[in-house]
Amino acid sequence: MKHIYVIIGSGLLLLMASCAKDKTNFDLKPKEQITVTGLESSYTTISQKDHLNIDPTVTSTEPDANFDYLWGIYETNVQGSAPVLDTIGRTKKLDYLVKQPSKGWVLVFRVTNKKTKYAQYFTSAINVVTQFTRGWYVAKDDGSLADMDLFLTPVSLVPDSKVENVYSLVNGGKLNGKAQLLTYFSSYKSTVTGVLSNTKALFMTTDKDISAMNMSTLKQIRNINTLFYQSPATAAPDAVLLGSSANYLVNDGQCYSIYAMSANSGQFGVRKMKDDANTPYHLSRYFLTSTSTDPYFFDDMSSSFLMGTATGAVMTAVTDDAVTAMPAQNNNKKMIYMGFKTTTYVASEFASYVNGYAIFQDKANPSLKILSQLNPNKTKMSMVNDTLKTTDKIFNATNYALLDGDENLIYFATGNQVWSRNLSNKFEQLQFSAPAGEEITFIRHKKYTETGYTHNYILIGTKSGDSYKVRMFTKSSGSLASSPDITLEGKGIVRDVMYMSPSVSEYTYSNSY
Repeated sequence: MKHIYVIIGSGLLLLMASCAKDKTNFDLKPKEQITVTGLESSYTTISQKDHLNIDPTVTSTEPDANFDYLWGIYETNVQGSAPVLDTIGRTKKLDYLVKQPSKGWVLVFRVTNKKTKYAQYFTSAINVVTQFTRGWYVAKDDGSLADMDLFLTPVSLVPDSKVENVYSLVNGGKLNGKAQLLTYFSSYKSTVTGVLSNTKALFMTTDKDISAMNMSTLKQIRNINTLFYQSPATAAPDAVLLGSSANYLVNDGQCYSIYAMSANSGQFGVRKMKDDANTPYHLSRYFLTSTSTDPYFFDDMSSSFLMGTATGAVMTAVTDDAVTAMPAQNNNKKMIYMGFKTTTYVASEFASYVNGYAIFQDKANPSLKILSQLNPNKTKMSMVNDTLKTTDKIFNATNYALLDGDENLIYFATGNQVWSRNLSNKFEQLQFSAPAGEEITFIRHKKYTETGYTHNYILIGTKSGDSYKVRMFTKSSGSLASSPDITLEGKGIVRDVMYMSPSVSEYTYSNSY
C-alpha cells in the first residue's frame, strides 16, 4: 500500500478528526458541495477475515462533475510521530480485506472533482477486532512446509467457518519443516506494543524452525534465527515448553532457557551444559514438565535423566530415589515416548510434583521394551516398570497420548487403529478404527473449562492423500464415544491441535507430546 504521511497542522486538515464522526467536511471551495451517502459513521471488522464492502453514492452541486476517488486508513492515538495514511483503494466502490491489527483506525474517503479540482474528505471510525483469539488451531504440513488452519467458533465449540492456511496468510509464507507442537505462553516478552512487555504468544515448532506469534494478530514476533542471543549452528528444534519459572527450548538436542521471573528480552541464552565438565549430550524430543515444576529431560547419549534449571549454566543430574525399578542414570535405554500425567501440590512444602510415564527400548536388546511410571522427587526419581510383551498391542505402537489427569490410561495407535491401555491392570481395548486409506498422524487429550466452550476430548488426527481429519471424541470411563462430537477437515498432515480463547492461559494445557 502506498503511504501518505499526514502532518497535523500542515494545511491538510484531514487528521483534525482522528476521532472523527462520519462525513466530516473540509471545504476548500465553498461554492461547491460534494455529498456522500452510504458511508456509515463506524464499522467493526475482524482482521484477516472481514472485507470493507462500501459502494457510496456521490453527488456534487456542480453540474457534470467527474470524480476521482481515494480510500485510505490510518491509526488513531499515534504518539511521537505523524500518522500514516495507507491508500487502500482508488475506485468509488471499496472491497478491502482488513489486515490491520486490533485497535482503533480511521477510514478516509476522498472525493475530488477532476473538473474543478475541488476535494472533500469523509471519515468513519473503524474498530478492528481479532479473530485469532478464539477457535481451533490445527498445526499441519505437506511434508516440507508447515502452516495452520483456524476453525472459528464464535458461538460454540462447533466451528462455523475456517481460515485456511492462516499462518501464511498473515505472515506471507509458510514455515519450513514438518509441524510438531503448538505451545502457548501468556507472558512471553516482546516489543510488539513498542515497549518491552508481556505478550500472549503462540509458538509453532517444526523440525526446522520455530515461529513465536503475537496471539492478537498472529504476526510472527521471532523465528529460529532471532529467538536466541546467538543463533545455533544447526536449526533442528524439538520443543518449546514451560517450567515453573522459566521458558525452555530444545534445539538439536541441546537445552536453552529464559528465566521468566526477572526482566528479559524474550530471547534464549547460551546452551546449557550437562555438567561442569561440559560432557556432550543429546536430549530426546520428549520431556516431562508442568507450569509449576522444573522440566525433566532424557539424554539419549548416556541414557540418563536431567532436570532443567531456571538459572545457571548447568543442568542437574537426576539421581535415584530410595526405591526404584530402574536407575535414572546410565540405564542403557532409548526413549520411545515420555509424557505428562498429573501434577500434585503439597501444601506443607509449598511445592508441586509432576508425574508421568515413559516407554523405553533397551539398547542391547531391542526386543525389550518397558513402560515405566516416572515419579520425580525434585532431583531424585523413582520408576515403576511394566515390561511389555511382544504380544501386547502397545509393543509396536505409535502416536501415544496420556490422559491429562482423568482415568489411568494411555492411548496409542497401531496401524489405523487407536487402542487404550489401562496403566493399572494392563488391560488393552480397541477404541477407534480409522476408515480404510486413513493413516493416524497424532493423538492428544485436551480439556478446557469455560462456559459454553467446556470440553474434554480425545483428538485423533488422520491423513488420506493430501487431506486431514481431526475427530474429537468424548469418553466415559476411558472408553470413546461411538462417533465424534466434532470433525475438522482440511488439506495437509495434521500434527497438533489447540483450542484458543481469551481465557486460555499457559496453565490451561499440559506441555507434552
